[in-house]
Amino acid sequence: MNYYIDRKRMGIAEIFSGMHPIFSPSNDMNAKDTVRLMCEQSFRTRAKIASGINRAISKLTKESTVDVEEYLNDDIKNLSENPVRADNLNDLLPFMKWLEELHRVNSLAVERSQYSLNDAANYMERAAGELLRSCSTNMMWQNISLVQEEGGLLLNLTERFWGKAALYFPDVSTTFEGTFPLVGMLFCIEAEHTDAGFEFSFVVNVEFGTDDMELRAIQNRNWVRLTFKCSRPEMRLSLFDYGGYLRDFGKCGHGFIEDWCGEAISKEQFLGSASMSEKEQELLPLAKILRVTYQMADVEMYGDGEHSPSEIAIPNKVLELLGNRYRFGLYEEIFKETGQQALYDQLKKAVDAWVEDDLDAIADGLWNFARMLREKEREDSVREFYDRLIHRMLECTSEFDGVSRIYGTYSEAEEKMRSVIEPKLLENGFTGSYPHYRRRRGKKGEYISVLTSNVNKRTVNGVMTYYFSLSAAVKRLERRGKRKTAEYFAAGVPFESTTAEDCAIAYNKYTKYTELGGAYDDESAEININIFDGVSEENQTADTANDLLKYVNVALDAFKGKAMPRWYRKKRRQSSVRYKNEITTGGTLLKYLPFGMYIAALLMGIYVVCNRFFDVSQYIPHSDARTALVAALLVGVAIALICTVLRMRSLRRHIWRY
Repeated sequence: MNYYIDRKRMGIAEIFSGMHPIFSPSNDMNAKDTVRLMCEQSFRTRAKIASGINRAISKLTKESTVDVEEYLNDDIKNLSENPVRADNLNDLLPFMKWLEELHRVNSLAVERSQYSLNDAANYMERAAGELLRSCSTNMMWQNISLVQEEGGLLLNLTERFWGKAALYFPDVSTTFEGTFPLVGMLFCIEAEHTDAGFEFSFVVNVEFGTDDMELRAIQNRNWVRLTFKCSRPEMRLSLFDYGGYLRDFGKCGHGFIEDWCGEAISKEQFLGSASMSEKEQELLPLAKILRVTYQMADVEMYGDGEHSPSEIAIPNKVLELLGNRYRFGLYEEIFKETGQQALYDQLKKAVDAWVEDDLDAIADGLWNFARMLREKEREDSVREFYDRLIHRMLECTSEFDGVSRIYGTYSEAEEKMRSVIEPKLLENGFTGSYPHYRRRRGKKGEYISVLTSNVNKRTVNGVMTYYFSLSAAVKRLERRGKRKTAEYFAAGVPFESTTAEDCAIAYNKYTKYTELGGAYDDESAEININIFDGVSEENQTADTANDLLKYVNVALDAFKGKAMPRWYRKKRRQSSVRYKNEITTGGTLLKYLPFGMYIAALLMGIYVVCNRFFDVSQYIPHSDARTALVAALLVGVAIALICTVLRMRSLRRHIWRY
């Protein structure tokens, strides 16, 4: 078969591409313009460029484990003897021409390899072909294993949250003299279809080391090329109920939907649409739209003020989805039945803008949809729509009955965490069951939820680590019905159906929410489970489950109005995450400035009224109209400043994010 991908040439290109995008294939300028642009930079920038190029060339020429001399011309070898300096970047034109040619040859090789692989995939079952294409584009430097099975070879890919996939190659004929299983990092797959069947070539790095991937690619050691012929490949797939996993992990509302959308998109990118259920395919376009609009809303909420949500690059696949007017017509039902027709109308504007081929109008339409969605989340008026959507998402995945080897031990971790947390909460009057607990005190509902991260890890020796955090919230309750039969509700939802996560987005003056001990604080409680032996004594010593109990105590004190303890206040000061624009000093000042101006206007009105009945200057010297106006404005600004200081001090003393 033909081999198109040259590993070392690709590795050389990766070494330079990792320095800066200007050295990557995405740079569409020619060599001359690139050198001119580098020379126009500041001395400090030019010095960094020179230093980076020298380091890269040193890897190619002076690393003892590397042999790439055949790829280097005399100009490159000369640069290794005479390092680049910030004041002689003009001399880099030969180097940039060499790099430009390297990228061109690599691009042509990848194109030919992909064409051959796509041709082979067309003769396979659709699902297997789509997985093979995904492996060739998304699996570089991913863990794989190749094992002998039933007279063929089985390619096992890393298990994902949504499932695990493998390709089976039957009737294998090969001259490979190595041993199986073959475990390592996949670099590339090449494939070819002939009248006699299929031929494959896998390039795998089998090193157990810490070298950079780019450096590994240009080394001679620890590389295996497995070439074989086989009959028609098959896909073996086990799908997991990832919607059920997210629910078990404590995800609700906005958090559930955002994570579900991410998992569904990942699954489609990896497996292709052929391996997704009909119900998943129905919701996938809306999932992609929600993913983009959530990103836009997050830029508005957490952004630095330098970027507009409309500047977010809209993926081409999302643009293609907007062209499917029939699909979006089906979504209108769920929006309309849940009273969100106005929300759908904003999305419809983006669809209509696609017909006009107006990219700016598409971005504006999606941004307006994102802004209205976020506003409705704050008002807690989108709950019914979210509940209906979550119900459909759970239906999409409930039919998958595959058993996850990685997450199969979660019940043990859950039981361990429950034994740590639940007695403390029940002792303090909370009701409910893991992972959501609640209690009512007066007109307030107080909520605590235990959250499990869906990004956990497994070590090579089979130990699975689960990361836990805590969310806490307070919400004012509404009382309905006669005194004896009165029930308490949170925004129209029975108290027993509300969780802390329901309050995460719907923040207002009646709602407080925070997450403790999670990603926001760079610290999570950990439980380690051996997937073969369960909770062993060795793993138990490494558990930090009890650390989450100290966050429970912080939350319980906060419910009583107490300030956070000193150790936790220090942790919050060190956190680099900004949770809401209002928390900044400037944003808080702007919030209270109108109130200060209202007081200023009130004082000025009092002065005018008093001056009509008597001469104010007799009692307050030099109190003419101009002086009174200036004094009133100063008082208003002072009040705004005082309110800002008190607000910021309050935020720094209490755990609540909002």
